[in-house]
Amino acid sequence: MPETSEINEWRAAIERLPAQESPEIFGLHPNADLTFRTLAVADLITVVMSTMPKTGGGGGGKTPEEAVDEICKDLLGKVPVEFNIEVVKELLKKLPGGSTQPLTVHLRQEIDRLNIIIGLTTKTLKDLRLAIAGTIALAGDLVDSLDNLYNAGIPPTWLRKSWESSNIGSWFQGLLLRFDQLNKWLNTGRPKGYWMTGFFNPQGFLTAMKQEVNRKHASDKWALDDVVMASEVTHPPKDFEQLRESPSEGVYVYGLYLEGVSWSGKENKLVDSEPKKLFTPLPVLYVTGVQQKDKKTSNQFEAPCYRVKARTGLNFISTFALRTEDPPSKWVMRGVALLCTID
Repeated sequence: MPETSEINEWRAAIERLPAQESPEIFGLHPNADLTFRTLAVADLITVVMSTMPKTGGGGGGKTPEEAVDEICKDLLGKVPVEFNIEVVKELLKKLPGGSTQPLTVHLRQEIDRLNIIIGLTTKTLKDLRLAIAGTIALAGDLVDSLDNLYNAGIPPTWLRKSWESSNIGSWFQGLLLRFDQLNKWLNTGRPKGYWMTGFFNPQGFLTAMKQEVNRKHASDKWALDDVVMASEVTHPPKDFEQLRESPSEGVYVYGLYLEGVSWSGKENKLVDSEPKKLFTPLPVLYVTGVQQKDKKTSNQFEAPCYRVKARTGLNFISTFALRTEDPPSKWVMRGVALLCTID
């Protein structure tokens, strides 16, 4: 039997252990604990907001209906007008390569889907104003829309057909940015770089890019099934505003964020995150198609890319190769990923 003094030493050592294990024990960055606590607080605030009383109007304050009516009036004055499909068809024909180019087909599909969102947004806002005025019944989806807008949320009918966002302000800003990108592309030609976050179907965008690269190598007899995606961060690192022209083949993509890791523009590689810095903007990424046998495999980490912070199968887009001098397993343990938005 161990002596009493030895037992006490063991007990004292156990008592000195931290009450909570460091994320580093599991191979994670210390920032992982900050992420966990941030999510916990966000969930708490959501619960508190959902349980707050929604009555108002006393003491000169606005009622929920009056507040939402003002929101609807403001948003209706900013919502873009739907694309005219007949005009779109004519403009698509004038783009380089005509309307049958893969990326041009992708543009048409994105315009069609954004038109649905613009139409739905406009109808909901108008119907809410009519319902608040007593012209039509306030029931069903309109009740949910009113409650969500009052709490700066997004109507569920919009979310089912659009994109996730933290509040109505950022969602509506996303609508305007998406419209702006497609409208400029349609009227002034292909952009130098693409804001991939603004696409409903980013996988389709990447597939169209590979199809166009494959067509450029038709004389080399490339088979589409043998073409895989390759990516490289611009070096020296560039922002979208610094782009002077589009690449001869492939595309520039911007607006992505790194989670769990940072990017060193000077060293041109992945490096550990700075303390308390959860997300890092990624410089412009060059993405193209290459034959499987020509793709780089050494010093590369295939970072998974997701639409939003929630890493589910439905939100997964693809993987992008990023240069690293550390073993890829290190970044796997750190939970490194690319995100289209950190909203």
